Order: sequence, then C-alpha cells, then structure tokens
Amino acid sequence: MRISFRPSEFFGAHGREHAHAADLAAVTRADLRWYYFLGALEISHHGTEIGPPWEWVPLFDALYCVQQVMIFAEGGEALGKIDFTENAESIDFELNGTSLHMVPSYLEFEATCTANEFISAGSDFIRNELIRVTSEHPLLAKNRHVRELAAGVSLELP
Repeated sequence: MRISFRPSEFFGAHGREHAHAADLAAVTRADLRWYYFLGALEISHHGTEIGPPWEWVPLFDALYCVQQVMIFAEGGEALGKIDFTENAESIDFELNGTSLHMVPSYLEFEATCTANEFISAGSDFIRNELIRVTSEHPLLAKNRHVRELAAGVSLELP
C-alpha cells in the first residue's frame, strides 16, 4: 500500500498559496482543506492505482481524510471514507476484522489490505507530505492545524 501526493502542474497554480498573499501560519482548517495545495492523490495497492484520476485534490483535505480512515481502521469512531470536496466521488472503506476493503466510486476495481498496511501507509503519507510542504512554505509549520496533523503521526515540526 502506497499513498502519495503529486502537486499539479496545471491546477496547482490555482491554489491560494500562489494566488493570495495569505499568512499560511493563520489559514483556517477549512480554507486549507478546500483552497490550498492542489494536486493528484495517488493510492496504489500491489501496483494498481485506485486514487482519483484527476489532479485538483486539495492536499490538506486528503491528509485529514486519510487520518480519519486510519482512526476508522483502528476501530475508532471516525469516517471510513475519503471524499473529495470538489465532487461527489469517494473511496469507501469497510473494516472486516483486520482487513480493510477499499471501494472507489469512480472505478470498477476494489482492493483489500490489512488495517495495519493502511495505517502505516497513511502515517508515512502524512509525515512525508507535511515535511515537503512545510519545507517549501516554512510559515505553514507555525499553523496550529498543521501542527495538530503532525502531532497525530509523531512528527515534530520546527
């Protein structure tokens, strides 16, 4: 299981991190989830891509959704779904013992992994993307919402 994010060459320029001179340390959680850092969410399992086939996914929305699915996979009270703010498509997750079944609404393909595989891939994804985006935009490391996400995967930001 691998989860990654690739900034969009076309749509990325439309993210507010480029369009506005916003103070990234003070951007709200909702704005981060909807308007900043657009790109492609890539989710692959045994070489098969199940991520969405478009490139305008806001990074922080993907991070928060993956975080919720990780909690769900651990048996916690969280949404077992990655939904996409820009449309009605989603990836639904079903927990069956230690197996996590993934059903993307936009594909005719389904996949199953262990809950631990997803949790490990999700933690790596959140850590890697927070390191990348805060190194490119240092003020973002001071944002309380970003720091909370980092703390959830035991990542210390400067």
